[in-house]
Parts: sequence; C-alpha cells; structure tokens
Amino acid sequence: MTREHITSGDLAGWTRWRRDPDGRFASLLGDFYFRATDHGVECRMETDRKHSNGLGYIHGGFIMSFIDMAMFAFIYRQLENSAAVTLSCATDFLSAGVVGKPIEASGEILKETGKMLFVRGLVRQDGVNVASFTGTMRKVPRLPRPDGDAAASRPASPQVD
Repeated sequence: MTREHITSGDLAGWTRWRRDPDGRFASLLGDFYFRATDHGVECRMETDRKHSNGLGYIHGGFIMSFIDMAMFAFIYRQLENSAAVTLSCATDFLSAGVVGKPIEASGEILKETGKMLFVRGLVRQDGVNVASFTGTMRKVPRLPRPDGDAAASRPASPQVD
C-alpha cells in the first residue's frame, strides 16, 4: 500500500492510502483518505455501485471495512516501529448510506497502553450519522510480507497482557 500526501486541489492536506490492484481485499475498496485535525483524525472514501447492497444502499460490509481502515488511520502515528491487528470492532448502524456520495469518519484514541489501543469514531455522510463504532487494536511486531500469491502462515495468537 502506498501513502501519498496530497498538496494541491480539493484534497490538499489529506493523505491517500492506495493499493494497486493486486487481488488483495483492500484493492477492491478504492482509495482511502485521512488527515489529522485538532480533534483527532478525519477519514474519507468515495462510494459507487460496487459498494452497494441488494437494496441499492451502501453495503454494511463496506462500511465496516471503511471503519477498520479508519481505526488504523487513527493510530498510524503510534505504529512507527510496529504493526497492529484489530482485536474487536463494535459497530452500530444508524442510517443507510447513499451510493455515489463520499462517506467520512472521525475519531480518536481513547486510551493507549504498552500494547493496546482503544478507539472510537463516527461515520457520517452529508451530515447524517451512518454508524458509530468502538475498537480495540493490538500492537504486534512488524513482520516481512509474503511474496507472490503465497498465503502467510497463520500467526500465533497474541497474548493479551
């Protein structure tokens, strides 16, 4: 995944996470944008038909994937020398998301311990609350990524201290 700081245009000041199409799940979602503010971190993604459910609204699975990415944006500064995994994410859906309009999330770190981060946030679209969420992330050692199509072996379950 590449990270690019945008310096001009409507998204000046935002950072874009982009995964080139490589067959991995994240590359199916699209570009993800985030920026730090005085009150935490803001995130944004465009939506289109590929993100819709059978009723024509934004699919809940897409919203939850967006939330997972947002949680990592909230904690990216804490991960300079490590990686992290999501241990839990509780999501409450509050309203349907409309396809074709960007969704946005804002959030913050509630608490950080030596290995754990606790976050919360809110997903909005056009001023309407779409979902609220809380999550727990665990810092883990940054391991080399597997090459090619080989699947990584299952890591050992982290011990919660």
